[in-house]
Amino acid sequence: MLNFPEDYFTNEVRCGFHITSMIKRLWASQMEFLDWVDSVCRRHDIRYILCYGSLIGAVRHKGYIPWDDDLDVAMLRSDYERFLDVVPSELPPYFYTTSLLPGALAPKEMTFNVGNGNRLDTSPGFLERFHGCPYAVGIDVFVFDRIPDDPDERAYQDRLVKLLDRMLMLQWEVDDGTITKERLSEYLAIKRTMEAELAYTFTDAEPLKTQVLRLLDLACGLCEDSSSTHVENREQVIYYGELGLKEEYFTDRIWIPYEGVIDVPIPRKYDEFLRKVFGDYQIPRKFTSQHNYPIYHNQRDALYKAYRDRGWEIPQEFLEYDENGQLIGNPYGDT
Repeated sequence: MLNFPEDYFTNEVRCGFHITSMIKRLWASQMEFLDWVDSVCRRHDIRYILCYGSLIGAVRHKGYIPWDDDLDVAMLRSDYERFLDVVPSELPPYFYTTSLLPGALAPKEMTFNVGNGNRLDTSPGFLERFHGCPYAVGIDVFVFDRIPDDPDERAYQDRLVKLLDRMLMLQWEVDDGTITKERLSEYLAIKRTMEAELAYTFTDAEPLKTQVLRLLDLACGLCEDSSSTHVENREQVIYYGELGLKEEYFTDRIWIPYEGVIDVPIPRKYDEFLRKVFGDYQIPRKFTSQHNYPIYHNQRDALYKAYRDRGWEIPQEFLEYDENGQLIGNPYGDT
């Protein structure tokens, strides 16, 4: 396990933002996963970098952005596939992997998560291993693919990715029975188009969602054998537009301190990378994440409810207090 200063897990104010002890324990747990990813990558000569908000935090705060609560890393497709190949033999018994595409065949999943499971755990062994954090946490590994230099080829790939992504969204509605007649018509039209263009037949042998995800992953990596030096996380581009990132951001790296505990790899040209993605990243912008803060808020509610339902007192180490000393999360319900 990583070594943290004795006072690391205390409440703290950074940049005017109150950070609870539990958030610190969440951070520490995530850094344990990052340390494991780093050790695997070093042993197998696999490259990765911190990305997105985690990269901003590393550069601007020498650790987490104070109001951030996740940790993201990224790899080029070639490194990503090698990483997935070695994970089964390297994974400790108390680490787990999840993905958008369970049980998929190579080239496997688009987004890969390394974590400690999918449920609350208050057992002594779990709490000791994860610094007193009872919540299911992990880190995400994003894959970046080459994009073709030819505008026509890029437009075709963009169209393919967007159609499959749209089909995936509609597939979820088909699966849960909420799709409207109009959207079902759109779904069936996309399905016919994909079968015709890709010479693929959707079958009942496995869930259609899995088949769509596999095709989407293949479409994202369609140009991996090109000579292009530009890369993208193709799923991100659908929603956030062209970023024009370079392969060298992943191959020319430097290491910097993170939370005073570990050293992390970032692009040598980190300023160029961050400005392409975020613009003026030096200006703090609170709560721009795609999830509610903190990331474990639903688990916290479930933990508190489990104690209330049993008539048990909630242990102090699971309670959180704001900067005014008030309890966070309404642990005792409405009474």
